[in-house]
Amino acid sequence: MRAIMEAGTESVEWVRQEFARADLSDKRLDRRLVKTAEYLAQSPGSPINEACGNWASTQAAYRLFNNAKASAAGILKPHWEATAARMAGCGGAVLVMQDTVFFSYGRHVRTRGLGPIGKSNAAHDRGLIMHNALAFTTSGVPLGIVSQSIWARGEIPEEDYQEKIERLQVTAIEEKESAKWLIALKETVERAPAGVPVVTVADRESDFFEFLTRAQDLQAHYLIRARTDRKLVPEDSAGCTRMLEALSDAPAWGSMTIEVPGNGSRKARTAAIEVRTAEVTIQPHRAVGRPRRPAPASL
Repeated sequence: MRAIMEAGTESVEWVRQEFARADLSDKRLDRRLVKTAEYLAQSPGSPINEACGNWASTQAAYRLFNNAKASAAGILKPHWEATAARMAGCGGAVLVMQDTVFFSYGRHVRTRGLGPIGKSNAAHDRGLIMHNALAFTTSGVPLGIVSQSIWARGEIPEEDYQEKIERLQVTAIEEKESAKWLIALKETVERAPAGVPVVTVADRESDFFEFLTRAQDLQAHYLIRARTDRKLVPEDSAGCTRMLEALSDAPAWGSMTIEVPGNGSRKARTAAIEVRTAEVTIQPHRAVGRPRRPAPASL
């Protein structure tokens, strides 16, 4: 990946194919989108002015991005359609990885429209947030983006830890930043082609109850890293009351030993890994003012 960023792509024919069906309600904008995408694809590690090569092309690119007709959804629509076609043609299951990226513009103090990206409202911790859902084959070949959201946070309230917890407890999930996981899951289901098995893969930040129940509603498969040892409904979980208990009681499907290299302060080590599975029903925890139902899950 680093070599591609440094050297650029040898051919931009794929760009023309990817955006051939772009429709920004203006043929001139459609052509400019393709041309600008070609410039950026040839030099993906460069800023816009450097990638475009001359002042006229740079101005044309900025006019494109500043045009109300060139919305993010309009630009991405042909890519979403091409991604769906690749998903349908890969001949098997598709993994959709969700993750969040933070863009820091702390040194650009006059830039407007930014928000805090750290734990404070400090000027040096400001930027934008992007949440992606990126599709891959099971062998790791990228197929394209199926969901993308970019936003700036509002100012962080001046409150202590307990005040923050109490505020979040009475805030609807749709009004929290955590809604990014639900939005990406919904758009993944909507944009995936019929008949293609899709599994959303996410880290421990997505381990919250609304994600589990939303996936159940959408009949979506997922693989997430557990953050808490959740309580289970014993009668639906082979008598087990906790997730770790259910896994420890389950038979091992296989095991392997791997060598983990050192990383900074962490020493190199040997890790033993086992694969265990169990069908369980997660017990909902208390939610202020909002009843919750149990959520079936596969561990």
